[in-house]
Amino acid sequence: MRFIPVIVLALMGLINLGRGAIHAFAPDGGAHSIAGLEATPTVLSLFATLGLSQMAKGVFELAVAARWRSLVPLFLAMQAVDTALAMANLYLWRPLPVTVPGQPFNLALLVVQLIALAIALRRPAK
Repeated sequence: MRFIPVIVLALMGLINLGRGAIHAFAPDGGAHSIAGLEATPTVLSLFATLGLSQMAKGVFELAVAARWRSLVPLFLAMQAVDTALAMANLYLWRPLPVTVPGQPFNLALLVVQLIALAIALRRPAK
C-alpha cells in the first residue's frame, strides 16, 4: 500500500501538466471552450499564469514521485491544500457564474489526495 501515495502524486503531476498546458497554450485557455466563461484578455492572462504554475508544480510532483520519495507526503499535503483552497473558492468564496468541469472532478481528486496523504503519513506496523 505504500506505493499508492507515489502513484497518486505522479498522476497529479500528469494532471497538472495537462490542465496547465491547456490553460497556458489553448487559444482561449479553456475558458470558453471548456468552462463556458468569457475569454477576455484579463481572463486569458490569468489562465496562462495559472497554467504555467500548474505545469511547474506537475514537473516537481513527477520528479518527487520518480526520485525523491521521502518528499511524497509533503507534496501530497501541498496538493491537497491547494485543491481544498481552490474548491473553497469555487464553491464558497468567489464562485463562478457557471459550474466548471473542474469543480466536481477536483472534489473527487481531493478525496483521493487525502486518502493517499493518510497512507503516506501512516507509520509502518512493527
